[in-house]
Amino acid sequence: MNILHYSLGFPPYRTGGLTKFCFDLMKEQVKEGDQVSLLWPGEIQLFGKRTKIKKNRSIDGIASFEVINPTPVSYDEGIVDIPAFTDEGDLKVYEQFLQFVHPNVIHIHTLMGLHKNLLVAAKKMGIKTVFTTHDFFPICPKVTMFRDGMICPDVDACESCPKCNLTALSLRKIQILQSPVYRTLKDCAAVKKLRKGHRDEYLSGQEVVEGETTRTAEDYRKLRECYKSLLDLIDVVHYNSSVTKEVYEKYMGERKSMLIPITHGDIKDHRKKKEFGNKIRITYLSAQSAAKGYFVLKSVLDEVWRVRQDFELNVFFKPAKDAPYIKSHERYDYSQLGSIMDNTDVLVQPSVWNETFGYTVIEALSYGVPVIVTNHVGARDVIPKGGGMIICDKNELKSVLSHLTVEKLRSMNYQLMGSNIMNISELLVKIKTLYQETGCLD
Repeated sequence: MNILHYSLGFPPYRTGGLTKFCFDLMKEQVKEGDQVSLLWPGEIQLFGKRTKIKKNRSIDGIASFEVINPTPVSYDEGIVDIPAFTDEGDLKVYEQFLQFVHPNVIHIHTLMGLHKNLLVAAKKMGIKTVFTTHDFFPICPKVTMFRDGMICPDVDACESCPKCNLTALSLRKIQILQSPVYRTLKDCAAVKKLRKGHRDEYLSGQEVVEGETTRTAEDYRKLRECYKSLLDLIDVVHYNSSVTKEVYEKYMGERKSMLIPITHGDIKDHRKKKEFGNKIRITYLSAQSAAKGYFVLKSVLDEVWRVRQDFELNVFFKPAKDAPYIKSHERYDYSQLGSIMDNTDVLVQPSVWNETFGYTVIEALSYGVPVIVTNHVGARDVIPKGGGMIICDKNELKSVLSHLTVEKLRSMNYQLMGSNIMNISELLVKIKTLYQETGCLD
């Protein structure tokens, strides 16, 4: 097959679960003998806004094509300058590009940076398209649909969008972040420190932006309709979880789709019979974030600590408020995951927002570590029966953690030993089925 992917770019310039999934999938497709290319949103030039596509050097057998002057990539920081995000690009440029690459299918992993005319050109030329729902960007400019400690109650009407999006990066800042210079400097010590400080403040919910709103709820409703028009051009939507499917269908309507849980290339079968001690070792691997549920978890454990002191909580950041049961560690990298899981009895992912998937869950399962997640976590779909617990709210989380025993954990570990952990090769088979559903293999 000849497969063209559209994503945010290659690592290390781009990171995160979306990039990890796309890159690992592409490498696996190359191994299978497929012809694979990646189109990604790159530089926004200071002078001249004409759409261009630049061929860069291939990476791991994957052809790389950079869109010059794409729409801005706003991450999860919001959108204010709406016209810049709705630019449709040059249809002729995309037609010429697709004639050159000549793909059987275009696999789109995000609508960030995407010109509508790529999809229009594909539709005109009879090239099938697939969209994997890694994020909620088409529904919420800030991606999370999370506001004031809860899922935003105004998602439908966009009434809170003008104020919520005051945190949006300026077009000038986005231009810098998409520049070739930034790609080179991104991982230098000074830039990493600045990035970390901003993200820690942003994710904790402590960042406050005051000012007059320049947009209305109607502006954001029209923006959503714009993204809906892009989805209407796509042949098949790949939902990576039932959570994602429920949210998309609620706000963007039903469409032809398949539900396939995801994985990545570093998921291997590391399961083993775990040894448990007298102290239950709880691990939380996400950021110090309200949306990820950290503050709910700490509040619950503060109460549990009053009645039992036979547990510890491992976190990988410096907590805003310490507690006697917290063991704080430096930020970890993936090479340390095996050691972390060896010292974990149960992983807790208490997300308050709707999370499209959640790799930390499947990573824990691959080591035989039981998990406790909220029903907002998309990865709930891959938890084997008896291998973890899915809870609904703070009260249920408190009940579970108050009564958690070594015997219960041992039973969950035993159940995980007999379950299946999907690897990237098995996922590739399912993705081929997804492509077939578009009709591109007929």
